[in-house]
Amino acid sequence: MKWPFKKGNEVIFQTEKPRAGFTLRNQDTELTDFRDVDIEDYLADLFVTPDQFVVLSAPQAQYKVRFVQACTHEGEIEVELGIEENGTRLYYKMCSQEECYRIFLDFYENRFIPQMKEYRPVEF
Repeated sequence: MKWPFKKGNEVIFQTEKPRAGFTLRNQDTELTDFRDVDIEDYLADLFVTPDQFVVLSAPQAQYKVRFVQACTHEGEIEVELGIEENGTRLYYKMCSQEECYRIFLDFYENRFIPQMKEYRPVEF
């Protein structure tokens, strides 16, 4: 099986191997040594810079979530989760800036337990 592969409208990615620590990246930089204030700075930039994105990846899945990522669409914030379950699948929801901050910071502190009924599969 080649990765990623398509199952219906859903794209499934290969599950990543465990890493040493968290990574934080946007389209300009990637950090492996950072603090929660850096996450807040990256997100603040996302909210005011068109076509920006932020991805926070865990060393291994936490409550099945391997990474959270966010981008904006016409002024709205889309948060996506990379859920590891027989590969990695993307799920999304639209949210406020405050909720976006909370999702990222809770994920960084291993306190984020997604309410999957609030999310929908990303379809391509």
